[in-house]
This record gives sequence, structure tokens and C-alpha cells, in this order.
Amino acid sequence: MKKGTVPLLIGATVIAVITVAMTVYSATLTGRFGGFMGITEARAGIKALPMEIGHWQAEKEREIGDGAVAMLRIQDSYILRTYKNTATGDEVHVTLMVGPSGKVSVHNPEICFGGRDYKMESARSRVPIGVLLSSGDEIDDTFFRVDFVGQSLDVNNRISFYWGISTGDAWDAVENPRFHFRRFRYVYKLQAEAYSGTGADNDTVKRFLEDCLPTIHSHLRQCR
Repeated sequence: MKKGTVPLLIGATVIAVITVAMTVYSATLTGRFGGFMGITEARAGIKALPMEIGHWQAEKEREIGDGAVAMLRIQDSYILRTYKNTATGDEVHVTLMVGPSGKVSVHNPEICFGGRDYKMESARSRVPIGVLLSSGDEIDDTFFRVDFVGQSLDVNNRISFYWGISTGDAWDAVENPRFHFRRFRYVYKLQAEAYSGTGADNDTVKRFLEDCLPTIHSHLRQCR
């Protein structure tokens, strides 16, 4: 081996190791390889959400379709459950996920729901919900709400959807979530829907959120 070759090889090896390390670190931060720094803790938090919260008991747990999971990049990072109120019999379908902010934040029922059986009744509205956390602190959550009305006799009259985005603090309803949450690598999304009648007294989803949000908040971690 010629003089000077060994130092060159050592230098090239060091550069290669540093390059690989920086690539892996960058990928971990940005989710390029399917994960984000901190996502493991966030995923574990939502997976640990109790099957029973007060009078609400989860009767069913389902899976999101493979296509939607791949599009949103939420593999093993969501729960999809039906909670039933043991006192009233009301049911609410709940989806709680955590994933890339640019993917998770932009899809909503106005885009993904509707068709010949249902039509959107009116423009979405913002619904504030005050929550008393287990720590004793108060927090102001806000969700979008939109109602779809059945167009045929063989479907339920109305479906009410609530959804919001969180970075680990309050749930928020913003008009341009991709821009608003752009500095966060990942965010939480909570969507809940139920068949309901008309008027505030029949707002099953809101009652579920009022009852369960303190517990849901306790399972969120700060997003990065």
C-alpha cells in the first residue's frame, strides 16, 4: 500500500460514517423512513386510551383501510373504535390518530364523505368545548362540526361529524391546517361521528367529547 493511502482510507471511512449518521438522524426527524422522533411515545399514548371512559364503553375496534393508512402514513398510529353509552345506548364512532402534519391535517368529512345517500346540510361550524383536565387546569378545545342529511328512506336521517387537530395541547379547528401546523413534523387528529337528530339536545358527539376529552388529553404527548 502506497504511502498516504491509509490516511486517505481512514478519512473516507470517517466521512462515510458521518454521512450515514446524519442521513439516519435527518430521516428520523422528518419521517422519511416511516417514523418521527417522538412518534413512538405519541403512538403508545393513543393506543393506551381506555376502552371504558365513564359511561362510555368501546364495543368495537376496527381497522382503517390499507389505502388510507398508506396515504396518511399512520401505520400502527391510530385507533378506530365505537363507544357506546351504557346509560343511554348512544353510539359514537371515534378515530384518533397521530402522523405527518401535512398528511393528517388536511383530510376531513367534507372531502371524504357524502354521495348519493347523504348531502351536507350546511357549512361547517366551530364548536368550543371547555375541558377540566385531570391536573385541575382548564383548557379550551375547539372542533369543526358538519352535518350530513340522508337522502333516502333506508338511511339514517343525519350524521354529525366533529374533528380537530392538536399538537398535544388544546384541540383546534383551523381553516388552513397544512399551513397552520407546518412547523410540526406530526400532529394528532380526533374525529368523532354519530347518527343524531336535530337540535343541540340531540348532539350525541358533543356529549361524548364533554365526557371523554379529559381522559383523551391525558394520553397526548407534545408534538415536535
